[in-house]
Amino acid sequence: MTAAVSLNSQTYLGHNQEAYQELRLALQLNLRRQLLIAVCDDMALQEQLAQRLEANFSPLPETVPLAAEVRARQFTLVTLRLSGDRPDLVREVLLWLKQQRRLQSSAPTTPVFQIVGIDQLTRQSPTVQNRFLASLIRVDALLTQLDCRLVVWVPRPWLGKIRQSVPGFWRSRSGLFEFMGEPSAPSSAPAEPAVPPAPNSPAAKPPDLWRVLRDDLSTFEQPAPPKDLTPKDGAAPPAVPPVELPPLPASDSKAARSRDQPQNPQSYTVIDQGTFSSIVMPPVGAMAAETLAALQRAEPVLPTVEPVPTPASPSPTSPRPTGALQLPPDLAEDVELTNLWRYIQGLVEQQAGPLTLSRAYLALGQIGRDRLSVEAPTASVLDFATAVYDLAIAGLPQGSTDWCDALNDLASLYWLQGQQESTPDPTPWLRRSASTYEKALKGGAKAIPADTLGRIYGNLGTVYGLLANLEEPAHCLEKAVAAYQQALVHSPAARSPIDYANLQNSLGAIHWRLSQYDQPQHHLAQAIAAYGEALAHRSAQDEPLEYAMVQNNLGIAYWSLAQHQQPVFLLERAIAAYEAALKYRTVAVSPAGCAATANNLGTAYWDLAQQAAVVGDGQRPALGSDRRIATLQQAVAAYETALAAAQIALQETPPPALGFDLWATCHSAGVVHDQLAQALPETQAEARQRHLETALSQYLLTYQGWHDNPQQMEVLITALVYNAHLNFEIFGIPGQQAVLSKLPGELLAQVLRRL
Repeated sequence: MTAAVSLNSQTYLGHNQEAYQELRLALQLNLRRQLLIAVCDDMALQEQLAQRLEANFSPLPETVPLAAEVRARQFTLVTLRLSGDRPDLVREVLLWLKQQRRLQSSAPTTPVFQIVGIDQLTRQSPTVQNRFLASLIRVDALLTQLDCRLVVWVPRPWLGKIRQSVPGFWRSRSGLFEFMGEPSAPSSAPAEPAVPPAPNSPAAKPPDLWRVLRDDLSTFEQPAPPKDLTPKDGAAPPAVPPVELPPLPASDSKAARSRDQPQNPQSYTVIDQGTFSSIVMPPVGAMAAETLAALQRAEPVLPTVEPVPTPASPSPTSPRPTGALQLPPDLAEDVELTNLWRYIQGLVEQQAGPLTLSRAYLALGQIGRDRLSVEAPTASVLDFATAVYDLAIAGLPQGSTDWCDALNDLASLYWLQGQQESTPDPTPWLRRSASTYEKALKGGAKAIPADTLGRIYGNLGTVYGLLANLEEPAHCLEKAVAAYQQALVHSPAARSPIDYANLQNSLGAIHWRLSQYDQPQHHLAQAIAAYGEALAHRSAQDEPLEYAMVQNNLGIAYWSLAQHQQPVFLLERAIAAYEAALKYRTVAVSPAGCAATANNLGTAYWDLAQQAAVVGDGQRPALGSDRRIATLQQAVAAYETALAAAQIALQETPPPALGFDLWATCHSAGVVHDQLAQALPETQAEARQRHLETALSQYLLTYQGWHDNPQQMEVLITALVYNAHLNFEIFGIPGQQAVLSKLPGELLAQVLRRL
């Protein structure tokens, strides 16, 4: 709805309507830490505009139907009036927040504060005026710590004095809006002179108002010793009782002043105090959170190691120059983003301070980041968001929450740049991503909240895990372990069990990968411990597929460790973990996941069955013949489940990645059928023949996928020769001839040479 502002003087209607709509739009952008200055000399018009603004931003009642996202963007505008006995702007904001019980960390969103009554301070003494000017120095720290926004109404003479006397406040402005009206009549009450004239002196005249302010400023810059304020001679105490308010933290207010404000001596004490000093940093946007979480959940798979290609390594492109930065076509139709872009151009034209511009660029970058399609981000949008974050970081105080927030997002954007199909080698982008995360951690570790630190360390671990696929793996994986361990320190289970479980799962996967290079038993034991911790903080009822994923990973870790020690015990543990996963990874719910876990289960049963063949040095087989046969049968059943689930999964559009070699599973199933035919007693001739025929059919299926790979074909020919020998041993020459008659010409020639 467009607000109509009626004015007594129609001369100024058009300009004031336009200025009002610009002010209203600036608030609707919902940017963080805005300082908007509205200039109006007509006090009646200023009051009318302030009332209209407050009415425009009154939240609609719950009975009015609104979309959830629309209601979430609603905010309240609170008008606070300064006066002679209450001239401290910052104190009035804190007093309101305390009275409304909104200083707690769990408080609802801080409203927009509209400050009026500054014109009345011209009637006050220099001491009162000094208190107002001194409070403006703390405004930037107030905005930073509370993430709040201010609209400050001032008459033009006050604006000039503020601009001259408190340049940091002026540079922090996020917008200047000027309204025209009939100037108010000068106050009949003269301001208190800085140095009173002699009593009854004919030269005693009311001092010039702005001369008083100028003299007052010099007093502020060189504060006199404090006066004794103790009431004397039975004088009444002050009318307004003192209010104990949590002051701004020293560290952040000092950092904010260091960039944009002169280091004037202060007449107040700034200390750090509990709740109010806590800093809340917004979480990573949907783009980084969802994409990086998917990488953290990546599962280690059983053996197939593919060579990593090593194309040329171009350096990442530099961000575009500021003057060339334009909205990409993909974003030009976005109304919210376009309005913010125009707003930033206005800030540039007004020569706003670097901190204000950086915060506006940060908001623009965050909106652009959220518009990215994580699956297939548009290159132009990705370049635009990256360039905007570079502009934001350039003016943000190092170590501040905004600075760390921007670096975290920028590092995630670098990661996405490396995933672009047009990027021949992602290595430079991943290196840049890792160094940017590390820069945020090094420069802001003492300022940002623990949960944000945990998130950044987790992202850093993920990037190093990806770099391990492209560079020296052991070194990168060690760095990933260190990052995940730090992430766990800052993300304890008590704060967020799900985040803790995800980090433990990621740490387990890195330890599993490290076991391929060094100290396998140590790293596999660490992986098992990490997966166990992850399962302890996951609920199968609430998140069945996530729970099943970790169980599958735990099974892989047990299976891997069984290759080094206690094979029977550890293989049985692996089987138990896989079977627990398959309770939730069913064909109906997750055919691809079911296929992967069932394939792993078949391999574990196969390895367990081989323990019956461990004879030597006086040792007896680990398994009896009956149990070996049962174990082989369970292996066959698992492989058949994997093949059936894979067939269903591959019918999806697009077909999912299975995470294992389907043709290798066919080959493995054939080998188990051969071993069953050999292990069964002679009395079960029909069952033995059936197993041999099934093995041959599985080998012929494998040939469809392996026929172009000489190394794998060698493995397949060996299996076919073994099947032909078994047929000969059990069923004689007719059995062997039956096998040879089913082989294609190429396979027949190779098998005959080996028989």
